[in-house]
Amino acid sequence: MRRFAAFVGAAAVLALSACSGASAAVEVEQAPTDKQTLEIWQRKSPGGPSDKIGQELVAAFTKATGIPATMTSISDEFEVKLQQRAVQRNLPDVVINDTAQLGNMQTQGLLRQIDRDAIEGADDVNERAWDGARAYDGDYYGVPVTAHTVALFNRKDWRQNLGLDVPEDWDSLVSMWKAYADGDPTGTGEKVAGLALPGTTQRGYMSWSTSTYFWSGGGEYFEETPDGYRSAVATDESVRAATWIRDLSCKADVLQPGASSYDSGTTKDLFKSGGAGSFLVAPYELASLKEALGSDLEVLTPPPGPAGLVTLAEGNNAYLMAGSANETAQEEFAEFMISAQGQEIGMAGDRDGNIVRLPVNSTVDMADTRDDPDWNLFQKLFDENGRYVPAVPNWNPFLNESAKTLNALISDCSLDVRSEMEKLDDVFTAELAHQEVLAP
Repeated sequence: MRRFAAFVGAAAVLALSACSGASAAVEVEQAPTDKQTLEIWQRKSPGGPSDKIGQELVAAFTKATGIPATMTSISDEFEVKLQQRAVQRNLPDVVINDTAQLGNMQTQGLLRQIDRDAIEGADDVNERAWDGARAYDGDYYGVPVTAHTVALFNRKDWRQNLGLDVPEDWDSLVSMWKAYADGDPTGTGEKVAGLALPGTTQRGYMSWSTSTYFWSGGGEYFEETPDGYRSAVATDESVRAATWIRDLSCKADVLQPGASSYDSGTTKDLFKSGGAGSFLVAPYELASLKEALGSDLEVLTPPPGPAGLVTLAEGNNAYLMAGSANETAQEEFAEFMISAQGQEIGMAGDRDGNIVRLPVNSTVDMADTRDDPDWNLFQKLFDENGRYVPAVPNWNPFLNESAKTLNALISDCSLDVRSEMEKLDDVFTAELAHQEVLAP
């Protein structure tokens, strides 16, 4: 573990010297505190509901602190544009981005290390949320500002039309999806899918969308040891979990045609328009799907698998970018976002586009801001079942490679699952070695 910490330090100095004009070894001259301003980026659609809420948040921050700040929402090629700014040695001051991107940015040396004790309000932040801001070296490189997990959005009217109970295990879950696909739940004779699945390899969607099933089925990506990680994707349990996922396409035939090319947007559109009966997704889709489907929609706890129930935990961190001349203002913005006022603005009641899904501030009661009781289900699932992706230095290569393997398995039913998972195991092992965290 110590060996990797030294490696990261060296990489950070090199990356920041080359990309952002600063490094862990060089102090950046700070602007006077009364002259500091902030440029803030978030991964959202420009002009969309989340952009508008982000603008409201920044306006409230400026009003509360007197610090001028701008919020820019970017959805297309976010990482590419961030890299372009790094090459220009002109990173934004703050980036609000996925917890899963921490390792990717931290190993490039783009992030300031966070001293939790120096952040006002840090003690009020949910400890599980802090897990999403901690890197492999044990240090923190972001301030958690929102958290969430996934639940099963389901067509209640279809389930009731077919006389089905709420599924309580994987057998009854697949039976429900099979009934949707074969039993004409709409009464129109129109063919529908049981489960809408974003199965493309783009951004690792196939792995991301099935990780809840993979973990609940007993699968693991890694075995963690005191000296590093070993790949675990070829264990018997992981092969069984991957087989169950593959069989949704190859045996049960409950996925939408062409699932292997669907991303999250097209999958949402399919479910929203009545093309599938279930959709496993996070609460950022709650408002828009309820608006579209009304009382025909129900939000269910995913049934447990052979290993129980583990749901993918995610969120966003406020990343304080390295090389900024506005460090005091950076910290004040992070403190504002985790304050009760910042959390409530970001939650935006039951509006579509909220940028705080589940509040990370434990003193904030969602019932004071939101009326929809389904939010409480997501909170319960996060607290009791949520699990963040492994804290390897850079998760992205593992996400993308596992997505390729699972995508191939649902696309080509002639492939042998164990053989494909053993190939993935070799790739994982090589990548762990490349990241210098492979256990001996």
